[in-house]
Amino acid sequence: MVTVNEAKQKIIANVQALSVQTVEVRKALGYVLANDILAPMSLPSFRQSSMDGYAILDTDILEKDTILSLSGESKAGQTITQTLVSGNAIRIFTGAPVPDGATAVVMQENTSAENGTITIREFPVQAGKNVRNIGQQIQKGAVALEGGTFLSPGSIGFLHGMNIWEASVHSKPKVGLLITGDELLHKGDAIVHGKIFESNSSMLAAALEKEGIADLEIKYAEDDLESTIKGLSELAENNDVVLASGGISVGDYDFVGKAVEALGAKTIFYKVRQKPGKPLLFAKRNEKLIFALPGNPASSLVCYYEYVLPALRIMSGLKDPFLTTLKMPVKYAYSFQGERDEFLKGLIVNGEVIPLDGQESFALRSFAIANAIVYLPVEQNVVKEGDLVEVHLLPF
Repeated sequence: MVTVNEAKQKIIANVQALSVQTVEVRKALGYVLANDILAPMSLPSFRQSSMDGYAILDTDILEKDTILSLSGESKAGQTITQTLVSGNAIRIFTGAPVPDGATAVVMQENTSAENGTITIREFPVQAGKNVRNIGQQIQKGAVALEGGTFLSPGSIGFLHGMNIWEASVHSKPKVGLLITGDELLHKGDAIVHGKIFESNSSMLAAALEKEGIADLEIKYAEDDLESTIKGLSELAENNDVVLASGGISVGDYDFVGKAVEALGAKTIFYKVRQKPGKPLLFAKRNEKLIFALPGNPASSLVCYYEYVLPALRIMSGLKDPFLTTLKMPVKYAYSFQGERDEFLKGLIVNGEVIPLDGQESFALRSFAIANAIVYLPVEQNVVKEGDLVEVHLLPF
């Protein structure tokens, strides 16, 4: 059995980023850059107005209500370069080129126009006011985005704004899921005493889709060794990561561990000193990863967030793969006994985290409203109201 920290360190040591591919930037949402991108141009590439108003020379404004002659107009998209002469103002719009010679833009709300003249109601006017300078956002040749950057909608817009239409990214892992258990019912089945409706596949599929992995291969295995070996083997052939749900404890009908061994996979660790989710197995078959998750839904989801998700993120090229961690005050006192660290489903409200009712390994109702996981090591098995605890933010 390993500790929580030891398990995470073993994942870091045994998981590498996948190969690099080139994708269209507009289709790159959720991918991770494989290398630095240098700016091929400065942004802005010309001086722009950040306001609708009038381009002026700040040195012309010697007092409030200075009157200037209106000598032209500059609108967005205009390609002709204008020059402003002292004593004049040029009408200008947001995003339009600032004329040569102009040193500031006065917003139109601080002016009044009459008979070809403009009265400037503002004094003093600082040089550079309301002017976006060349390269103010990024200078040509500078690192625009570093390798390892997660490509968000803002990233995509930023790259397109620099005339970048393709990017080198790490491939996303392909994932297969094996669901085990003769006790499981599926959509359309009649309710039967002693059986339960299978929910782990939809739960894990949703978690993977949230991470941008939508193409999930799912197989089902009966509670026997041959069926389990067959399912794992087929999934390992087609995917980078195989998740098995259930069948990993020590019962007479738990065959996943034996099936992993039969496939010739190397077990990196089995069992973690934690609650819930103790019977977690992590193995490798060549470069393929196998995670055997507990069958209890809450245990399975905790193990996914704390161990599987970081592995997937490392494979995708992320440098910081674990859930965002904060220290927060706990709203209510909590204590536990035993020698295992605990992961609690929690709800953050007004800067405090509430350990929710229903912490049992089978209970998903609390996970349905949780937005965080509270991590309590055995050294912190008694917490009082207001004590700081480690909180892992769930991705939403």
